[in-house]
Amino acid sequence: MNFKDRIIRATGKKAPFRLIVVDLTATMNEIGKKHNAQGFALKLLAENSIASIFLSASLKFPGTVSFTTRFSGEITLVQSDSTPQGLVRAMIPQPELQAVGGNEPALIPQSVRVIKLNEQGKRVHESIIEAPAVSMGQNLATYLLQSEQIRSAVGIEAAFNKEDPSKLDYAAGFYIEAFPDLEDKDINLIEVIIQNLPKFCDMNTPEGFDLDELLDQLRGPYEIDIVKEIDPKAYCPCSRERTVATLATLPLKDLQDLEKEGKDLEVVCDFCRTPYQITLADLQSIIDERRKTKDERK
Repeated sequence: MNFKDRIIRATGKKAPFRLIVVDLTATMNEIGKKHNAQGFALKLLAENSIASIFLSASLKFPGTVSFTTRFSGEITLVQSDSTPQGLVRAMIPQPELQAVGGNEPALIPQSVRVIKLNEQGKRVHESIIEAPAVSMGQNLATYLLQSEQIRSAVGIEAAFNKEDPSKLDYAAGFYIEAFPDLEDKDINLIEVIIQNLPKFCDMNTPEGFDLDELLDQLRGPYEIDIVKEIDPKAYCPCSRERTVATLATLPLKDLQDLEKEGKDLEVVCDFCRTPYQITLADLQSIIDERRKTKDERK
């Protein structure tokens, strides 16, 4: 039995459909620990990340998918970025995360925003829909139907440990995409399979989540080809150089105000919580470069 985190992509041998199953438990526990996330907030981070992974797994090119769910309430947004290689990062604004703690926040779903970038970082797709629910599976299926005209079935669920809410017992999900030529009789059969699917909690074992069991349940009577199996990883591409470059996009007056404070800055990445020290010399260099560019334009 294999209980490590995995993304398994498959297609029907005869029936035209795509099937993806994901176990992201250990990866999200790693990300959650960096954010000091627990309870329902940790669950949100994990479920939003699985939704992002389902979309990036379907990319026809190297790139990144950003899946952002917005709420009104004690948490305003959850953002997850992922790649077809299974790299993933996620964030909830840190002040909101710490204010909520292990409690279940009051949430009213507002919108889902999907941005797809190619390998050069160029935006190739952006779509925003009204979020129908707090459920990430329902939100993703609605997005796919409204924005990409894809018929799908999505199940996403994460559960935190009742004794230690800083850890997830499991974070898993499935995605079934019906290709345009899938016959109605097959669609009806797949619907029956999903309706009779065991609960996720029943597929969780003391050793870990049984992803193979989930895959076997979902395939039903259909033969499938495993296209690819990937080990997901927590990854953030931030660096000190990128942090300085982002700081350089601030208005010149804001940079000058920071310089007047006369002290170094600590900038913390929203996604991986890595702190970067920005010195006064860095600020002065940015300001000098901005002034030089401004003078050249005159």
